[in-house]
Amino acid sequence: MEEKRKCRICGCTDGDCRQCVEKTGIPCHWVEKDLCSACKTTVVSLASIKGGTGKTNIAIFIAKCLAAAGLRVLLIDFDLNNSLSFHFINEDEMEQTKGLNIAAAMSDESRNLCAYIVQSRIHGIDIIASTPYLADLRTLSEKRLKRMIPTLYGKYDICIIDCPPTYDNIVLNAVNASDYTITPVLKDLFSYNAAVFFSSVLPRDVEGFKNWFVLINGYDKRFEEAKSGRQNDFLELYRKKGFPLTPVETWLPWTTQVHLIVDYHKDLTCKKGLPSVVYNPDLYKAVSELASCFFDGDLQVPEVF
Repeated sequence: MEEKRKCRICGCTDGDCRQCVEKTGIPCHWVEKDLCSACKTTVVSLASIKGGTGKTNIAIFIAKCLAAAGLRVLLIDFDLNNSLSFHFINEDEMEQTKGLNIAAAMSDESRNLCAYIVQSRIHGIDIIASTPYLADLRTLSEKRLKRMIPTLYGKYDICIIDCPPTYDNIVLNAVNASDYTITPVLKDLFSYNAAVFFSSVLPRDVEGFKNWFVLINGYDKRFEEAKSGRQNDFLELYRKKGFPLTPVETWLPWTTQVHLIVDYHKDLTCKKGLPSVVYNPDLYKAVSELASCFFDGDLQVPEVF
């Protein structure tokens, strides 16, 4: 008689995953011989060689959405600018990051990422902050982070990595460790060239490369029926070249309200009349749809996140 498989993290077996159902709302499945889907941490990296395409903003949106839906979120800030870290950590907590940061974590031979985590200002979101000392790790193995990710299993549902606008072993560490890699693009030639570059080098440099997608940032519905114009021209270009675009529902709309969410720490809502939050149903829907792409089943996103 064949022995039942058993998850090395939670102990669930082929015949009993009740605690997984209680945790996720859906039955688990096997993602490895001894690891169930309820315990695996899904890793998503946001990467582009072009700065200013919205990588950090999108990381903020997805993290807040998923945390509000009850998932356990870990952020890794790989960008020397520290923008993601400064958004989620106040000045007092930033003092902790002098010893608890991603450079220190990846230099640690014990390879335990959890030892370098700092709690953020938002419940359900933790972060491993960036540091200028990342610049000293340019010769680090491109698969170091991938070997460390299993230390997160059973503790976090998703890990979101904000990459710098470069192409080096830091970015390759993120992509090698990721289940999904998202490249946001604006409606400009520089974003397009960055996507072309990634489409050529990532399959060459990443073993078993898969699940790379291009996300349109700044989509304007007013021009979706147009047969010409800047937006339509770039969309046709991406489609003609066969780029793997994310679903239309996930394209982030053009809006000036993004700075309210990012710079002033406002929440986003799809419901009118709520005080002190940003009402933008199109942005709310796009972020919710994007966040849902990384998980099976329905994501229960509240009206405000």
